[in-house]
Amino acid sequence: MNVAREEPTVFVNSSRLGAFRFSPDHPFNPERVTRVFRMCTARGLLAGPFASVVDVEQADDRILERFHTPEYIEALKRADAGTEVDLEMLHHGIGTAENPVFKGVYDFSALAATASLVAARHIIRGAPAAFNPCGGFHHAHADRASGFCYVNDIVIAIEELRRAGLRVAYVDIDAHHGDAVQETYYGEPSVLTISVHETGKTLFPWGGSERETGQGAGRGYNVNIPLDPGSDDEVFLVVFREIVMEALRLFRPDVVVGQFGTDSFATDPLTHLRLTNNGYIEAIELLHGSFPRILALGGGGYNMGDVERGWTLLWAELTGHRLEAGYGGSLGGVFLEDSSLPESDLRDMHVYTTGPEKERLLARAGELVGFFVKEIRPLLNR
Repeated sequence: MNVAREEPTVFVNSSRLGAFRFSPDHPFNPERVTRVFRMCTARGLLAGPFASVVDVEQADDRILERFHTPEYIEALKRADAGTEVDLEMLHHGIGTAENPVFKGVYDFSALAATASLVAARHIIRGAPAAFNPCGGFHHAHADRASGFCYVNDIVIAIEELRRAGLRVAYVDIDAHHGDAVQETYYGEPSVLTISVHETGKTLFPWGGSERETGQGAGRGYNVNIPLDPGSDDEVFLVVFREIVMEALRLFRPDVVVGQFGTDSFATDPLTHLRLTNNGYIEAIELLHGSFPRILALGGGGYNMGDVERGWTLLWAELTGHRLEAGYGGSLGGVFLEDSSLPESDLRDMHVYTTGPEKERLLARAGELVGFFVKEIRPLLNR
C-alpha cells in the first residue's frame, strides 16, 4: 500500500560506489549498494510515483572540506593511488587493517559524502524522505579515519540541513556507538544526538556510556543507550519506545537523520546483540510514523544477507509499500542467506533470549529508562 504524497521518496544510487573494494578480506564491502538496489528493483520498490532514483557518479567539489581538516584531506588524497603508506597517513588513521589504503580511497570517500549531501538537498527541496545506502560513516573524525570510516558524511549532511534552517535530530541504531557524531555535537544544544548500541565494554569504539550526556549548553542533548550482549528485539524496543521516541518528542525535530546499520542483528559476525530485522523495522516504523521527514543512511552490517533484507525493508517502509511479514527462511532468509528468489520473504526468523539472562537484560533496559527519566528528560524539557 502506498501513502499519498506530493513528492517521491529519493533513493540515492551509485554504480561507482558499489565497485570499490577496501581489501579482499575486509568486512566492509561497498557492493552492498549494488545488491540492495538490485533487490529493491526486483521487488518493484523503485517504480511508481512514490519513489525516485537519483544517480550520483561524480563527487561534489571540495566536499571533504565541509568537515575534515586540510592535513587529513591531503593524506587521504595521497592514499588514493592505493600503493603505499607513509607516516603522515598512519598518523591520520589511514593504512591500518581497519582503514586500509586502497585504489580510489579518496574518490570513494568523496563520492559517499556527496551521496549523503545530495540526499539532504532533496529533503530540503521537499522530498518526504531520502536514503543513501553507502552513508552513515559515524566513526570518521575531523582529522582521522577510524572504524572502517574515512569521511563523516553524517555531519556533512546534518550541517547542510541546518544551513537550510531545519532543526535536526540524529538517531543511530548501528551496533557500534556513533562516537564521532557525538564528539562533533557534544556541546551543541541545537542538534539532538541519540545512539543505541552495544555497550563499549564489549565492542569498538569502547565508549558510549549513558552518562555521556553532553557538556555545557549541550548537556542533555546527547543520549546514549548501551545494550548488553544478548539483547534481542524485545529489549531493544523497550529502550527505543521509552527513550528514543520520548527524547524526540521533547526535542521536536524538523528532520531525523538516521544511521540504520544492520550489525545489531543476531547473525552479524562482528557484534554480540541478538536483534532481527523484525525489531529493527518495527523501530523504523515507530520513528517514521511520528517523524516523517527522514534522511536514512546505511552504516554497518557485515552479513550481506542482513544488509540486503534489512535495507530493502527500510526502503519499503519509507515509501509506504506493504510487504509480507511472514518468515520465508527455507526459501532464502537466514538459512540460505539468499532472499533474491521472487517467492522468498525478507523477514528473519524471530530470535529470543530467554530465562534468567532475559530477565537481567530487561532489568538493564529498565535501568537505562530510569536514568533517562531522571537525568536527561528534565534537561530536554527545560
